[in-house]
Formats: sequence, structure tokens, C-alpha cells
Amino acid sequence: MGRLPYVAAAPREGTQQTMEFLGLNLGTVITGNEFADMWNMSTEKYPAVCTRRSRGKILKHLGKPNGIFYKDGLIYADGTELFYRDQKIADVEDSEKTFVGMGAYLLVWPDKLIYNTSTGTMEHMEVSWSQTGQATFEPLQEGSTLIRVSCTGIGKNFRQYDGVTMAGCSSEQFNKTFVIQEIGDDYIVMTGDLTGRVTQVSGLTLKRTVPDMDFLCENENRVWGCSSKNHEIYASKLGDPGNWNVFEGISTDSYAATIGSDGDFTGCVSYLGYVMFFKEDAVHKVYGSKPANYQVMTSGINGVAKGCEKTISVVNETLYYVARNGIYAFNGAQPELISQKLEGLAFSAGAAGVCRNRYYASLKDQAGAWTVYVYDARGLWSKEDDLQLYGCAYGAGDLYCIDSAGDLFTICGDRDEVTEWMLETGDLIDGQMEFKHLRRFLLYLRMEPGSELDVEVMYDNDGIWHPEGTYRAEHYRTRTVNLVPRRCVHYRVRLHGIGDVTLMGMARKAGYGTEIRGNYR
Repeated sequence: MGRLPYVAAAPREGTQQTMEFLGLNLGTVITGNEFADMWNMSTEKYPAVCTRRSRGKILKHLGKPNGIFYKDGLIYADGTELFYRDQKIADVEDSEKTFVGMGAYLLVWPDKLIYNTSTGTMEHMEVSWSQTGQATFEPLQEGSTLIRVSCTGIGKNFRQYDGVTMAGCSSEQFNKTFVIQEIGDDYIVMTGDLTGRVTQVSGLTLKRTVPDMDFLCENENRVWGCSSKNHEIYASKLGDPGNWNVFEGISTDSYAATIGSDGDFTGCVSYLGYVMFFKEDAVHKVYGSKPANYQVMTSGINGVAKGCEKTISVVNETLYYVARNGIYAFNGAQPELISQKLEGLAFSAGAAGVCRNRYYASLKDQAGAWTVYVYDARGLWSKEDDLQLYGCAYGAGDLYCIDSAGDLFTICGDRDEVTEWMLETGDLIDGQMEFKHLRRFLLYLRMEPGSELDVEVMYDNDGIWHPEGTYRAEHYRTRTVNLVPRRCVHYRVRLHGIGDVTLMGMARKAGYGTEIRGNYR
């Protein structure tokens, strides 16, 4: 007896459930637990995704922010005034500042100032003297190579073992850079070759100078810097940030070297005990423990992009920075591109820092728009708001920021603000690329009192967001969103609202159809 052929029934319904969210992914194809776009969201509560923390309260408004740094207290420059722990400590030039901390010293460039945070005293790195009376040159004793130079006030502003430059001397052999061996208010002792006494009436000058540098950092009790104009890198005398011209052939000497690679310097940092000088297409790393064995090794790798020197930051012993083609993490060997999920984005300026083991970066893209992107140790990206940061400084567990409006605050805090947020999925196909309709959408989330949530769906990229429900905070529960069935190839879901919301799970039920009937009933 013949039998009718057996026909397997197509599934009437399929369920996709997500309990782990992997943050932002701007790529063309993304998974169902990633988001194609977001606003003011965070992966801090991984595997959930939540509204970002509130910003800190505004501590002060700066009329013209010129720099920020933290060293046992917050330092910032407002126009021509320099503040430490909210107390004015100096008048400075109206220019962007670079700060370096070394021991108790706070160093200020380009003003070339040294502030002692322990004693509260300020001094200039560069010191000069000009002759006002008769000067005499004579050897300390017959046949000695030590020459005593005497003149009113010649040694008053200098110190023993300062590296200084003499000019204007009638005897050319003394127009040089040397180290002061002994000193008094009205005399100095230098090395030279002189058999008798020589006098000079006027024209003599003495200077302790510091090179002009673009970027600076501290490493192993020295200050390091670089000059694009001179194609050189420099190091101060050991323990003495005011001396850069001491060359006696000993371990405490200053240091200078010419760099032959192309391009301008774009930043520098002390990392894992080494000094690294960046160019856009190279990194120069200094090895060694003293001038006699310093070696500068060059690697042709992606360095810091021009204008992005403020993005250099260390998070959990990993160095992060923005290069021309993305954001990199460096662990001491080779830099690794970590911004693949920010596909298509390149940045021309920005400022970044660390807070709660997360890398916060306010970046300017090629279209001129500013956005705060956050990277955490799990390799997850999130996107916050359009905050444009002028600069950042980490200290005492907080990341202090100055924005483009001049407001000083911490990146995370307890400011009284109502946060507007948004999450948008990628294209969802739910296991089948055609002949289906979305039957049910479930959200497992916590909504704090006062928060609201709107759910919208776009079908087949038709450009129309169809509202599917609005929900207000009641208590901790699963929210069920009932959707009007509609056949589609793919769809997107957008959640947006205000207030503190944590999304812990999401489930979607889709009904499947056939190319003949459309769906099974």
C-alpha cells in the first residue's frame, strides 16, 4: 500500500535570548549582544549594560583654562594665574602649560618655573647675570687649572655645580659652557688655562639656560624632554631639574642626543621605567641607567597622532594612546590596535585619562564632532556624551577634567542631573533571513524611580522608528513588550529614555513563515 510523503513542518516560532552585553560595535556585521549605537551608556555593570555615572559637581569655572595636573593636590592654570590646591601661587604667561612632577617639585613649562610643594617657594630654572663692575680672572694657584672669576654679584643667583654659559669675555677661551666648581656671592671658580691675572671692565654675562621643549616627563629622578625644532631629546641633571648643561663625564650628568627620524615629536611618557618619545610613525625608547650607557632605540610602529598627546594614559600597567588610524594599547612589546569596533573612525584631537580602571577618552572625529568613548579591561567599548574635554588629571582615585566651557569637575560623581540615554541594536535576523515577523520582545531590566523607557522598532531599514511602548519606573521586574507582528528580513530595536536604567537581559520571539503562505497559523 502506498504512503503519502512525509513533510517536515517548519518551526512556528524561535526564541533568541541575551544575558550578556558586549558594548558598542560600529562594524557592518555585529552580534545580537552588541549595540550599533548608544548614548550615555556604560559597561561598568558587565554583563549588564547601564546608564553611565553622573558627572561630578562643578568645582570651579575657569575663564581661560591653560593646563591641569595633579601632584598631592590639583594644579591648574587660569589665564595668567597658577593655582595649587585652590590657592594662587604665581603669575604666569598666558599660554598652554605643561606640568611635570619630580619629588616635591612641580615644574611649569614654557615658563620654566620650579614650585616646591613642600616649602611653597617658587624659583626660575633659568638664571642670568650681567657685569656691573670690574671683573678679574686669575688661577687659584700657580699651574692650577681652576680659575677664580671675581665680580660684584657674579655668584649670587647661582649654585655650586650649576652648568652655566659665559659670554662676552675678551679672552675667547672662557666663552663656553662649564660647571661652577666653587661659588660665593662675588666670585665663581671654573676650569681653564690661565697663567696670570686678567681684568675686564664690562660686557661679561653668565647664564644658566634650559632648552625649549615640546613635551616632557619625569623618569628615574630626571626630567626628560624633546624638541621638534632641534630634532633632539634631553635629560636634566640627576635630581636637579634646573640644570641641563652639566657634562663632566659622571653618572649625574645631563644628557642630550640628536634624533635622525623624520617628522615632529607628538608626545612623550615614562612607562615601565623607560622614557618613550613618540612621532606619528615611530617610537624612540631610551634604555640605560646613566648618560654613559643611554641608548635610544627606534621602532617603526604607530605612534601618537599629532594633536593627541593628551590621550596618553596608563591603565592597569597598560599604555593607551590615539594614533592616526585608531586607538592603541601598548604593554611593553608591540602596540595593539583596540579600536576595531569603532570601525571607520579616526581622531584628530582629544584628551583622556583613567578612572576606576577604565580609559575615558574625549575625542574629535574627522567630522569635527566630539564624543566620550570608554574602554574597559574586558575589551568592551561604550559611548557616553558629546563632552569636549580640554584636559584631564588623575589623582586620589578621581579623574579631574576641564571641559571646553572652562568647568572643572570629576568625570564620575554625584552631580544632580537627569541623564538621557539610548541603546540601538544592530540588524537582527533571529536565525532566518526572510519570511518572519516579530511576535514578542522581552526586557529584563531595573528602572530606578523617576526613570522612563521608550521602545521603538525599525523594519528592513525603512528609516521609520515605530513606537512600541513607553514604560515608567515601578520596581525591579521583567518588562514584556508586545509588538505588532510584521514580516521582515531584519529589524532593529532602539531603547531610549531618561534616568538610571540597567539592562540585564533581552529576549525576542519571532514567528517564521513560508514563501507561499507567509506564515503558519
